[in-house]
Amino acid sequence: MQADIEKKAISTQNSLNRITNKIRQSLDFAEICETATQELLHLLKTDRVAIYRFNPDWSGRFTCEAVGSEWISLVEAQQNNDLISKNVSDCSIRLLDTHKTTDTHLQATYGGSFVQGKVFRVCEDIENAGFSDCYVDVLKSYQARSYVIIAVYLDSQLWGLLAAYQNSGPRQWKENEVQILVQVAEQIGIALKQAEYVLTIQKQTTELNETLRQLQQSQAQLVHSEKMASLGQLVAGIAHEINNPINFIHANLLYVEPYVSDLLTLVHSELERKPTADNDDISARDSEIDFEFILKDLPKIIDSMLLGSNRIREIVLSLRNFSRLDESGLKQIDLHEGIESTLVILNHQLAASRKHSKIEVIKDYGDISTVECDPAQINQVFLAILSNAVESLEEAYCIEKMRANGFSQLPQIWISTQMNEQNQAVIRIQDNGLGIEESLQTKIFDHFFTTKPVGTGTGLGLAIARQIIEDNHRGTLTLDTSQAQGAAFIIQLPISR
Repeated sequence: MQADIEKKAISTQNSLNRITNKIRQSLDFAEICETATQELLHLLKTDRVAIYRFNPDWSGRFTCEAVGSEWISLVEAQQNNDLISKNVSDCSIRLLDTHKTTDTHLQATYGGSFVQGKVFRVCEDIENAGFSDCYVDVLKSYQARSYVIIAVYLDSQLWGLLAAYQNSGPRQWKENEVQILVQVAEQIGIALKQAEYVLTIQKQTTELNETLRQLQQSQAQLVHSEKMASLGQLVAGIAHEINNPINFIHANLLYVEPYVSDLLTLVHSELERKPTADNDDISARDSEIDFEFILKDLPKIIDSMLLGSNRIREIVLSLRNFSRLDESGLKQIDLHEGIESTLVILNHQLAASRKHSKIEVIKDYGDISTVECDPAQINQVFLAILSNAVESLEEAYCIEKMRANGFSQLPQIWISTQMNEQNQAVIRIQDNGLGIEESLQTKIFDHFFTTKPVGTGTGLGLAIARQIIEDNHRGTLTLDTSQAQGAAFIIQLPISR
């Protein structure tokens, strides 16, 4: 007999150790509660084990339970049953409010004697415990006939209750069964503290990650601002320096052209008017100078110089339009002018080189309204996307060139504009380069993410580009993930702020 008792005690202790170890192995409190209730249900061979959590006003709810299949779920039933949704009462108090249909003793007494440090309550049979009718109704709504209730404390504060219910009939609870519940309740309290620590650490980690993200974003903005401000000043400075002499040359060429024309006319007239002997001398010199060629070629040279000076003036104007240093803040602008200015900046990269053949830019401009925006910032976004397209085409060209069949396609960039149904200007920039790997598509708008080696790139990442479009202009910048080849970025900008 003694051997059986010892064997049973050892088995009980082993079961308790198993429950304790399982509780300690997890930091997820929901998982801990589920483990504790399931293990206790089998160990105690009872009908239900539940965990009840108090609210600040001492009402509460069942948060977790393990229950036999023949009984209702209190966690689910409390959603619609007012009796179940009320708090568990102190079963040793008999003077309950008989005028109410539910018992609210714990709520009325701020936790009852549990708050005073009493750890458990035991009821062998609710029908013979001298409870008021209202309290019996509450317990019957649980389908309970007998129970043990154990307090669960978080530090010194009453957090909730661990309850074991016998639904099928009365039960004489043994001392070791109550002690098992007490010890598990203590472990739940410890797990609560651990979970609280975990939540605190997670919160701090989240806050630190958010702080880090903001610092990274601020750093990226500072780097971007410095680089783009320097670029804008450099471009504006070069444009200014070029503009002065080229304006002088262009203005004087306008006078040189009629001057040369008059001089050539005068020479013709002189040749026709001079005596024959003089003409013979002039003809001799003419044969050495090729005077007839000069008469024909000089006007052409003047025309070419005028065309060249006009082209330089257009480039200077595009440079100034791109930098827009004299247009800070929001302006109503023509986006097509910004795109054209950016293409001028990239013109040398679009031309044929050892890195790639000539990149063809195909433009399909729609009839779009002017947009209220910061022109310098929008131009920087165009520059970033188009520069990435050029670099992708360069890489594609190098890969294709190394293949046996040579380069199989012409590098192209498509730029289209249109208005959408939301009265937004939509700019689509697409290339037929390498495209973006699927694994990287979710990262391309992250701060400091790059696929380029250190020291290369434009200095304006897509994260900053998106921030300019979305935060500064209330638009959107997205990657079209449906592209079969190359990459396509879509910018949507509202017409006005």
